[in-house]
Amino acid sequence: MSNWKIYPMDFGKIDVTPVGMPYTISYMGFLLDNGNKKILVDAGIHERVIVDGKAWGGCPAWAGIQNVIDALAKLEVKPDDIDIVLYTHLHNDHAGACSLFTKATHIFQEDEWKNLLDPMPNQLLIKDYDLGVIPELKQLKCVKINSDVEIEDGIHTYRTPGHTVGSQSIGVETGKGLYVLTGDSVLFRREMYPEMNYLISAEGKKVSLPPVPGNTCLPNPNTTHNDYDWYRSLSLIKTLIRDDAKYLIGGHDSENMNKVIPE
Repeated sequence: MSNWKIYPMDFGKIDVTPVGMPYTISYMGFLLDNGNKKILVDAGIHERVIVDGKAWGGCPAWAGIQNVIDALAKLEVKPDDIDIVLYTHLHNDHAGACSLFTKATHIFQEDEWKNLLDPMPNQLLIKDYDLGVIPELKQLKCVKINSDVEIEDGIHTYRTPGHTVGSQSIGVETGKGLYVLTGDSVLFRREMYPEMNYLISAEGKKVSLPPVPGNTCLPNPNTTHNDYDWYRSLSLIKTLIRDDAKYLIGGHDSENMNKVIPE
């Protein structure tokens, strides 16, 4: 059995209150380590897309490449130690520091690459993509995939479009079962399990929210590219995690910060 460990990392922060959420969330990345190889899931945001202190949707943000370097250093890891970078998608806060990892293989869905090369007008308006990563990725060893793939023993990619056309989730086999890193297909556990009555902010504060009865997984129109695909992807993710929320690791879920998974 594979025995990977998952280390959630804080790559900076963004205050999403202006678009309806009640608090500040973290830009997150995840180190996967089995004692032999090190895999990074998502690569943070580059400071070039934070203009006048604001990033996606005009929201205040505090982050950059140095945040990625510092977060890895806390785990005694250098960029050159990373063997593979897996991208759940290529939005600006998930691919921004790609250029740090010159020795790694970079893996993402081909559909996502095509969208990055030719973004829609609304994606340009709210700065979904950082076009600066295009020449950077072209200089790196990149593998574009079109399906679910076993990347390493115990590491799987699963196509989960909806948030973006080329979103993928990452399955990580651990000594205590399969955990799924969803990227922004599921931002927080509460998005899939809205009966939960709280969220944890980037500052570690518990924010109380009214539970939504009936387990209705409603997409956020600000973050969903295709609702039909999104609901289908949620069904796949629920199947992978055996409908047990503890195996779900959302792309911006600060509830997992400063943990080693499984504990």
